[in-house]
Amino acid sequence: MDTPQELLDPESWSEVLKLYAQAMQVAIALTDERGRLLGTCHNPQPIWSLAREAKPEWGERCIFCLHPSRDPGGDPDGPCTAAADARRTGSVVLAHDQAGLAHVAIPFALGERYFATLLAGQVFDRYPDPLALGRVAKAFGLSEQELWDVARHQVPVSRSNLGIYGSLLLTLGRALLGQRYSVILKRKLMVSDAELQSANQDLATANANLLVKVAELSKSNGEKGVLLQEVHHRVNNNLQVIASLLRLQAESFGDNQLGDALRTSQLRIESMALIHAQLYDATDLREVDFAEYSARLAENLLLSYGVNRDRIALSVDMGDLKLSVDQAIPAGLILSELISNAIKYAFPEQRQGCIRVEGGRHGERIELALCDDGVGIPEPARHIGSIQDSTQGSTQPRGSSRGLKIVTILCGQLHATLEQGHGEQTQGAGEPGPGAVFRISFPAA
Repeated sequence: MDTPQELLDPESWSEVLKLYAQAMQVAIALTDERGRLLGTCHNPQPIWSLAREAKPEWGERCIFCLHPSRDPGGDPDGPCTAAADARRTGSVVLAHDQAGLAHVAIPFALGERYFATLLAGQVFDRYPDPLALGRVAKAFGLSEQELWDVARHQVPVSRSNLGIYGSLLLTLGRALLGQRYSVILKRKLMVSDAELQSANQDLATANANLLVKVAELSKSNGEKGVLLQEVHHRVNNNLQVIASLLRLQAESFGDNQLGDALRTSQLRIESMALIHAQLYDATDLREVDFAEYSARLAENLLLSYGVNRDRIALSVDMGDLKLSVDQAIPAGLILSELISNAIKYAFPEQRQGCIRVEGGRHGERIELALCDDGVGIPEPARHIGSIQDSTQGSTQPRGSSRGLKIVTILCGQLHATLEQGHGEQTQGAGEPGPGAVFRISFPAA
């Protein structure tokens, strides 16, 4: 809501009130909500002028009350209640005193907010009583004759006419108040519009600067992405070189234990190289398509071991599983060890069977499983049970396979659990054996 000072600016009201006072030959004064004069009292009557000159210390009391004791026995120092009554009732209030002087109080409000009172009149509503005028003159230190000469030259205004004056002035004042409010609102809207335009300009400049920064950042990210892909490419090449050297060394040792160990190390390095090769071709360098990686890894291992696909079938089902690089590398090494273990030990003597690799996200965890229907796990190793997170005091597997020990270490890096068991028991010679099942579970990154 606008402040009273803005709506009741005396300069904005002065010209209209002055013209009305001259036309109606009544005094008009605008006061604030406490009755204090705002601006000038227009066209003051002679009695009002004489009284003000005689007692300028009259203060904040009603500027139109020359003698406040309007009623017999009233308080001579009591305030005029016309303004308060007008504010309380919201309508024009007529006031008069014992000397015959009368005025009206016109209330002004905007919505629920009361702002001011307009006083009009300071006229006689009847012929003055000489004794009453004498008391007024005495109260103000004026000459009774001088006051009587001024009073008897004024023509009384009937109370009904004074009420009409007040009603007209109420309509005029409300129109002026509304016009003043409209001017203030328009000015504020112009200021707000200018501020909004300035803010829009600042925002446009900021957006332009932001676009430049985004373009620079996009270019920088693109360059970094290219560099990162190049890093993955070089790492892949270096790992492939190391794997090739290990393969040559393994071939020089034949099929003895040392040659087999070198070939196993070669396959481990190739499984890591496959991660970097896949990242080199990826658009998102933050994640690895682990489903695609698992399928390629399993196929590479079957080829590396020279497995006849008519003898050992392969099934990979990972759904749409994606892992971060930090999780994909150890998880890939775990699968490499388990698949290699199944190829080497699950199907001896040209036994036929199937290897299944499964996995996916379940809630906040990643679940991986490798199952085969081979000869199963030797009894001592089968007692391994559940290999818990190495950070929680795990036990090492009792089997003699070094690959399973590596799997346990890698599970510790992933904060994973490893459960080891066997498949369904079958009967009959040459039929699939109990098989083996390895289940790995670790928290999703």
